[in-house]
Amino acid sequence: MTVTECRPETRQRTYAVCRLVPETTQVERQCTVMVPQVQKRVEQYTVCKPVWREERREYTVMVPHTEMRQGTRRVCRMVAVQETRTVCEDQGHWEERPVTTCCQPCPPTCAPAACEPAKQVATCRVWVPKIVQKQVPVTCMRPQWVDEPCTYPVTVCKPEKRVCTVRVCHYEKVPAQREVCYTVCVPKVVRRVENVTTYKTITEQKTCNYTVMVPHQVQKEVEVLVCKLVEKKIQVPVCAPACCQPVCCARPCRRGC
Repeated sequence: MTVTECRPETRQRTYAVCRLVPETTQVERQCTVMVPQVQKRVEQYTVCKPVWREERREYTVMVPHTEMRQGTRRVCRMVAVQETRTVCEDQGHWEERPVTTCCQPCPPTCAPAACEPAKQVATCRVWVPKIVQKQVPVTCMRPQWVDEPCTYPVTVCKPEKRVCTVRVCHYEKVPAQREVCYTVCVPKVVRRVENVTTYKTITEQKTCNYTVMVPHQVQKEVEVLVCKLVEKKIQVPVCAPACCQPVCCARPCRRGC
């Protein structure tokens, strides 16, 4: 059978390439440059000169003065006051009473019956108290606040004008001059030779190889599957004609054919 196949094939082609080639040339140019130059000039200016002078000025000071003023003050005084108080007074009296005493001191081991002959009876005076309360007038001192006039000193500052002499500085404007150096830029024309680079375009032809796939028709042998009919014998069961109906030939008979 005929089959189409692609085979690689090498071919050649030519194309144009552009290349920039630099070229340097010298060019003379005229340019202007600024050259610094020092110059001198005279300037007029004003100077402030200090001038001192004496001036009389008045000023006010506060001078302290002492003044006597009248006022009222509170004074505490002791005042006699008559009061009645309750006091206790002993209005008792003296009585003479008999007292039994021993002639000599008895030892601690002495029995009471043994000291009876030695005891004596004596008379002594005894004060019998009698407390009686009564009202008694009493004079006592009580504090009492009283307002009374008084004179006291007060320091008062009064303004007083005075005169003093002070030195005052005044500035006077005085004209003056000076020489000043300054720098100016003066234009100057100069000629210079400069290198200028230009680029030139050059076209070149180049050749290159490339590969393409070219279709071709080729005769090839191909294996093909073929179906053939082969004769084969098989056995098929057949029913008896007496016991079965025509339908029995299509299916097995169940009646014992």
